[in-house]
Amino acid sequence: MANKLNVQFNDRQTKVLEDMADALGTTKSGVLKTALALLEVAIRESKDGYSLGVVKGDKVIKEIVGIE
Repeated sequence: MANKLNVQFNDRQTKVLEDMADALGTTKSGVLKTALALLEVAIRESKDGYSLGVVKGDKVIKEIVGIE
């Protein structure tokens, strides 16, 4: 069963969401669903002591903190 959710975004957030949708070839809803899935993984893995990061090759470029 699908549930509807109404969310208000400011102009900057709306523009970012639209740009992401264009870049990914999806809808704004698609972007939000992908973001939710990524955050779900990040939270689950952080509970096991792992962290989220940006990796290039075998080198961690940035660690993303604050997801708990």
